[in-house]
Amino acid sequence: MRSSKVVFPILLVCLLIGLSGWAGDSPILPDLDLSMAWCEYSGSDPVVVVNFPNGEGKRFDEARISGGAVNGTIHVILLDAVGRPFPDYPSEDLWLESNDSHLSLCPEGSSADAFTDVNGETTWVLPLRAGGYSEDYARVIVNGMHLSGPGLNVHFNSPDINEDLRVNLSDLPLFTHDYFGEYLFRSDFHFDHIINLSDVTILVRGMNASCP
Repeated sequence: MRSSKVVFPILLVCLLIGLSGWAGDSPILPDLDLSMAWCEYSGSDPVVVVNFPNGEGKRFDEARISGGAVNGTIHVILLDAVGRPFPDYPSEDLWLESNDSHLSLCPEGSSADAFTDVNGETTWVLPLRAGGYSEDYARVIVNGMHLSGPGLNVHFNSPDINEDLRVNLSDLPLFTHDYFGEYLFRSDFHFDHIINLSDVTILVRGMNASCP
């Protein structure tokens, strides 16, 4: 009986030490303060990406600023609490949102392109599955929490102007209003600060697009 009283605490201590070591080697979540995100384009102009709900809009490396086309690829590097890369983080747990409530996303419509690599890095290059528009900063979301920092100067628009994740006849009255009226960003799909035939072409190309 006495020997079992001695052995049990020893086993308990060994178990706790083992669990502590395992936790140190395999962190559960990235550190949101040490992890970082940035846009390939480093200028001061907002980068604009045009989206279709079916994912056939523009890629991030086909984005535009007011002066023309730029590479708007978004990079993120996830690090753990001691600054080590966080590999194999699921792409479905990394997504983009906007501070502007008018961006509308299909299910997993703004997820990262792939799991993080051995350096803890992944990107957004492929088109989003989204509608609506955003004139505010984009934010990287990690497992439902904002990555620390001011956000990214990346904006979005779509011929799905009414944000219902369908491009159809219900969007035409809004586009017509903007085409003949005062300039509004939401219909400037080509993003050249003019609503003209370039935007009509994109509207027509996106007609009948909806979430997959």
